[in-house]
Amino acid sequence: MIPIKELTEFKDLIKKERRKIPTSKSLVEKIINTKPNLLKPIIDKVEISSVIEELRQKTYDLYLKEEDEFNKKIMKLLPQLCNTPNEILEKLINKNTLSLRDDELKVRIKEICGDYSGKISPFIYILNLSTTQSRRSRSGQTFESVIYSIYEKLGFSYDSQKKVGANVFKKNNLGKKVDSILPSVECFEQKRDKVIIGTMKTSLRERWQEVAEEISRTKVPLIYLLTTDTDISSNKASEMKEHNITVVVYDKVKKELNNFRNLISFEEYFFEEIPNTFKYWKK
Repeated sequence: MIPIKELTEFKDLIKKERRKIPTSKSLVEKIINTKPNLLKPIIDKVEISSVIEELRQKTYDLYLKEEDEFNKKIMKLLPQLCNTPNEILEKLINKNTLSLRDDELKVRIKEICGDYSGKISPFIYILNLSTTQSRRSRSGQTFESVIYSIYEKLGFSYDSQKKVGANVFKKNNLGKKVDSILPSVECFEQKRDKVIIGTMKTSLRERWQEVAEEISRTKVPLIYLLTTDTDISSNKASEMKEHNITVVVYDKVKKELNNFRNLISFEEYFFEEIPNTFKYWKK
């Protein structure tokens, strides 16, 4: 049995080291800086859906590389932190191991690696669980960071919960389901029907109903729901329309559901909806 104390210390190590992985925002900026032409179609107002898709994928791929290095580091630090892995390894390696011939040594090393991995499986399980949870949250964070970076590149001011703090949103009776407000929370306080209230979800499933509940609770006119989900049924689109949810989707999804006015493409959102809102506040 692995001591509970060691498992707890290992969990703490994972949390500590995971904080060192670059944020989604910094990874998005890194991709943009290394590929300056990536945003050209957006700046030229030609297209945006494909750019969002590519930027999101490249950023997430870069995160996976960072995570791979993180996992290697954690497994290297494990024997330094906990005694049990060293004790297990010492029991598996006997004095005759290194005296074996090449072929026999290879077979023995494979056996040791397999036995060692099996016996430290509680540590591996904790690491895998952390990785699964991190990837799930990173997927959403990456999408948010891509959208916020595009806001900034196009010169659109915005307030997000991360930017101004959850308490500012809470003071205005806005819950966690609202991610951002354009141009600002201050504009929302002045005239809530002349701002863009946005939330972002990589996958809709039934989660769009949380947005509907937010509209009902806060009495806001409508919420823009930005999503990367490409599997949106006609029934779901109709239901969201009844709840004053404007869904922002990839252009290819919009073309498939072109008869739904509450579904707009990222192109319409960035090149028409947002500029029209900002025109009001420039008067």
